[in-house]
Amino acid sequence: MTALGGATARDKAALAAYPTLLSHVLSSKEFGPFLRSPDRPKHQAEWRDLIRDLARLPPSSKQLAEHFHTQWHVCHHYLRELVDDDDLLIDMLWVWLPRYQGSDMVLYRGENIDRFEAGRIGTAWTDKQETAEMFAKGLNAVSKGGVVLRSDVPVSAIIAGPSKHSLYLGESEFTIDIRKIDAIEQDRAYPPSLL
Repeated sequence: MTALGGATARDKAALAAYPTLLSHVLSSKEFGPFLRSPDRPKHQAEWRDLIRDLARLPPSSKQLAEHFHTQWHVCHHYLRELVDDDDLLIDMLWVWLPRYQGSDMVLYRGENIDRFEAGRIGTAWTDKQETAEMFAKGLNAVSKGGVVLRSDVPVSAIIAGPSKHSLYLGESEFTIDIRKIDAIEQDRAYPPSLL
């Protein structure tokens, strides 16, 4: 399955068993209208229901899981903002993402200082320090700025390795369960971005 629009009739029939909002994720549709809507609380409730449903309805095929994995890397920051419940998202990710096969790793994250101080650390980590620095200096350097985090992540905390899309972008993004990490070091901080 490459894109929902190019899915076979069998693929579309398989998706009929899932909540309709799943097709929004798989089709790479915009999240901005939900996030900017005056009805945002209503949309947020609908998206939380989707994530709860997906945690109980595993993907019906390896292809669907891989497609979701790619789309997760494309839109996870929007979904995270819209759902606003990291525990709920992480529980769903253990069901929907292809399982990581490997060993413990040293991983980095370019995080926003405000979120870090609030204990709201994201799930997207990388084995490339320069990638974490790029996010800490750029997209995540709002308000107080950004920070590079480093952790020795046990295999039990790594949900999934990089998707093909993440590898294509050179980001090498691992999805982790932040609840299963014992220690996180602050490696380097950056001032607020002008973006």
